[in-house]
Amino acid sequence: MSIFEKKELQALEKLCRIKRTPEEEESLLAGLKQIIVHIDLLNEVDTENTPTCNHALEEAPHTALREDIAENTYATEDFLAGAPDQIGGMIKVPPVLKSI
Repeated sequence: MSIFEKKELQALEKLCRIKRTPEEEESLLAGLKQIIVHIDLLNEVDTENTPTCNHALEEAPHTALREDIAENTYATEDFLAGAPDQIGGMIKVPPVLKSI
């Protein structure tokens, strides 16, 4: 069984830039441990003679996907008219990532 301890959680928190309280840490750690236990249980399932499946609905003819056709649904001016801010014909959004 895989082990998920505080040091792994702290490494994930650093990578994901997540801040949490000590109470949240205990709750999150318990939840992640349960996920690891569940995945380990799934690893015990015998799939030796099970054919591969690339798509859950692969055999269902009624689920055929539509043809991907590029088309303009809105005029650019109409689309940008509803945007709070724009620049160069594009919607301007606040930055999501900041430099370190």
